[in-house]
Amino acid sequence: MAKGVEDTAYYRYNRFVALNEVGGDPGHFGADLVEFHAAQAIRQQALPRSMTTLSTHDTKRGEDVRARIGVLSQVPSLWAELVRGWESTTPSPDALTGLFLWQNIFGVWPTDGTVSTELRERLHAYTEKAIREAGVHTTWNDPAAEFETAVHTWLDAVLDGPVAVELTATLARLDQHARADALGQKLIALTAPGVPDVYQGTELWEDSLVDPDNRRPVDYSARREALAAVLHAKTATHPKIRVVRGALQLRRERPDTFVAGGYQPVLADGVAAEHIVSFLRGEDVLVAVSRWTVRLADSGWGDTTLAVPDGTWTDVLTGTAYSGRVQAAGLFGDLPVALLVRADA
Repeated sequence: MAKGVEDTAYYRYNRFVALNEVGGDPGHFGADLVEFHAAQAIRQQALPRSMTTLSTHDTKRGEDVRARIGVLSQVPSLWAELVRGWESTTPSPDALTGLFLWQNIFGVWPTDGTVSTELRERLHAYTEKAIREAGVHTTWNDPAAEFETAVHTWLDAVLDGPVAVELTATLARLDQHARADALGQKLIALTAPGVPDVYQGTELWEDSLVDPDNRRPVDYSARREALAAVLHAKTATHPKIRVVRGALQLRRERPDTFVAGGYQPVLADGVAAEHIVSFLRGEDVLVAVSRWTVRLADSGWGDTTLAVPDGTWTDVLTGTAYSGRVQAAGLFGDLPVALLVRADA
């Protein structure tokens, strides 16, 4: 399984690399909302204490990289046009290898467009591992020097040429949506049935690729500072550590809700209802996250609402109180996720 699928097929299958993940199936393009809720309900009944996680020492991409690549599924025509243009101006030595690497390069591209020496070295190391693991043009046991040199030369041309400008511009348009998805999946992992595991460093944004890239030393000083900012209620606190801290603190305060409490879907109403994933844990915690936000950028939430159960509910991430039917535009006004707790429960 490891060598044949995870360490070979997952480096050859290049249609949508966010799906090429340990425990996943690249041929399965996600689940609809009904299937998702059904799976969680079954998990709560059968495996309430099993581990849930987004990143490990063995994942093929870090959770935030995977979330960013995932956004490309919302703009397939744009991505196809970009790759066609890049392959025209800066053609990869092998088109299928290029299709695989373009997605990974986008997944770790810096928002300011500045490619550091460290990032360049990391990408070259990843590229070498990827093409050798694929075993199509080169292998670990019999490296093809000519092909590998051509791929490394191409990578430098991408990092230093006009493609870099377009990558930065594309990321400027999509990064907020990638971060929204990253926060959404993080909150679900921390609150859905199961016991969450937070892999080292993923309390903040992280851009790791496959090992050994995801085993680099963690900057714990930066994480302590970010946590301190949240604890002292400073403005512009890091959104991801707000989510991690808020969810874990709530789990500590209400363990029965998350271990023995039930799971109940909460469905939204309105024109953008499909853009919300929401559920109750027990009777006192409501989780809501937004999804597919690229498509919301122009249309907005419109009349979309989420019916909050009886009582007074407070979002532990923002401190905002809610009751009755809540407008989605207000619920997700500060963050693309919400974690509500019933104050009188």
